[in-house]
Amino acid sequence: MKLRSTSAFLIAALMTSALLNSCQSHTGTDDTPSDTSVDLAPVTSSDTADDYGYIDPGIEKQDHGGRDFNIVYPEWSLYKNYYFSNESNGDIVNDAVYERSRRVEENFNIKLNYVTYGDGKESSVFSAVQTAVLAGISDYDLALTHCVQGVLGLVSSALVLDWNSLPGVDLTKPYWNQSVRENFEVDGVLPIMAGDYILPDVNAIFFNKELIDKYGLEDPYRLVLDGSWTWDKLRDMAKQVSADLNGDSVMDENDQYGFVGELDWQFASALTSCGQLIAGSDGKTVELVCNNEKTQSILDMLSDLIHRDDISFTWNYKVEYDPNNGGTPPVDFGNGRALFYLTPLSLATTFRDANIEYGILPFPKYDESQSDYITLNWSGFMCVPATVSDPGLVGQVTEMLSAESCRTVIPAFFDVLLGEKIARDEDAKETLGIIFDSAVYDPGVNLGLYSIVYTQLASDAPDNSAYIAKNIEQYKKAIDDYVKGCQDYNK
Repeated sequence: MKLRSTSAFLIAALMTSALLNSCQSHTGTDDTPSDTSVDLAPVTSSDTADDYGYIDPGIEKQDHGGRDFNIVYPEWSLYKNYYFSNESNGDIVNDAVYERSRRVEENFNIKLNYVTYGDGKESSVFSAVQTAVLAGISDYDLALTHCVQGVLGLVSSALVLDWNSLPGVDLTKPYWNQSVRENFEVDGVLPIMAGDYILPDVNAIFFNKELIDKYGLEDPYRLVLDGSWTWDKLRDMAKQVSADLNGDSVMDENDQYGFVGELDWQFASALTSCGQLIAGSDGKTVELVCNNEKTQSILDMLSDLIHRDDISFTWNYKVEYDPNNGGTPPVDFGNGRALFYLTPLSLATTFRDANIEYGILPFPKYDESQSDYITLNWSGFMCVPATVSDPGLVGQVTEMLSAESCRTVIPAFFDVLLGEKIARDEDAKETLGIIFDSAVYDPGVNLGLYSIVYTQLASDAPDNSAYIAKNIEQYKKAIDDYVKGCQDYNK
């Protein structure tokens, strides 16, 4: 498993546009034993980053009289389980989260409070911040967002502060996400940001080891590690496994498939994995960058996988198919009738009790000439409401929250939760490292344009140029509203 490092490979991988930049991410070691515990010993000052990128932020103790520090967030995704803890309970991740909060609270003599408005209300953060800012009050010191809902509105309505101007923050530190800085900054303004306080939320490809053995297929782990795990390879392997199990000459949900997945937002990750973003920034502006031959080639390749030769079974979203709501997909990977499953990694815990032996892979490359694997990060962002009463305190608290997350929560999340609880073998831990080390943000996704991918894949003959031409005004408006929102900070 790689450690955090500047990902220079992305410069080559994302050369589809001159707007794109290299990105930086992180991950941890792959040799954590099952009884791993997080080091909660006192921190010693150091200017040298550890394996996860932790550097002591050097923030002196302060006394803010026990004031409340309010964090508003949506009841969504990883926020539900891995961000907030009021007590230690022996669970490694929970205790790392609790220790992070304790250290920050003690350092500033503040009380961290967490405010949410219920499940399924992802846009509630925008409404809460908007209400507070328009009223000129400072109800919230920090806002955590959904990956899409409300993000554009917070910027275009000038409801949040510019991170580049926030006192007490050093965004060059490795516990701040450099992909966000590089892809969302406009004219020196950065209204949204992510540090290690924001855990990576990614998709992955699961594979059935038993079907690999039964059909004598190549080991997917070896393909990943030797650089030959591509979409063409996935399709070739998937084709060998699909079978009409009941012999009725009709391929439906009762049969076996080489590839399955929900045909929705998740497929935008496939575009990224091929080195193509939907939109990108050069630091001056953000532009749509996917109206090109490579995007069409990627869509054609994915369409062939989904629609031809009865290789795949995909479905549109329904509550009864959603494992997050207790549902079961129409072709259930956990029942052993699929070789590959495209799914959010966060759903991996639903397979922990499955009878099949499975492995975890990054999304494939476009082709073998692509330098490395690339993962799309679907996490949300950190924003500072424009009416906070003490921007300097907010800056220092968010700096320490990110640093402490890097020191305790990230190692626990990677090594224990993802390593011990999800990965069933050492190879899976290594591929998890590849997945997280290569995670990037795409402004096109976070501005709500990701339907460019999955909507076109509903057709067996996508026409990317025609589709974009039909919807270009909508896309331009979203991008222009974001750019103008950033530019207004300098007026």
